[in-house]
Amino acid sequence: MATSGDYRNYYEIDGIRYSHEIDPRTGYPVQTGVASATVVATNCMDADALATALIIMGAESGLQFIEKLDGVEAFLILREGKR
Repeated sequence: MATSGDYRNYYEIDGIRYSHEIDPRTGYPVQTGVASATVVATNCMDADALATALIIMGAESGLQFIEKLDGVEAFLILREGKR
């Protein structure tokens, strides 16, 4: 099991909160509205990679991805105002 999130590691500029996690598609900090992603997998290394991927992918895409994987479960906490 592993958890990833921006509830501890973030920074603010002009009142805007930025995650420490960078979206490799854009090169910018992630702003998907996922505050925390916890993943249970066969081993911790896979769980950690998947938890980070869920933060980057966002709730809808991330959960669709997880549903395709056998033996993997996920729990997401979303920020207020995000669905």
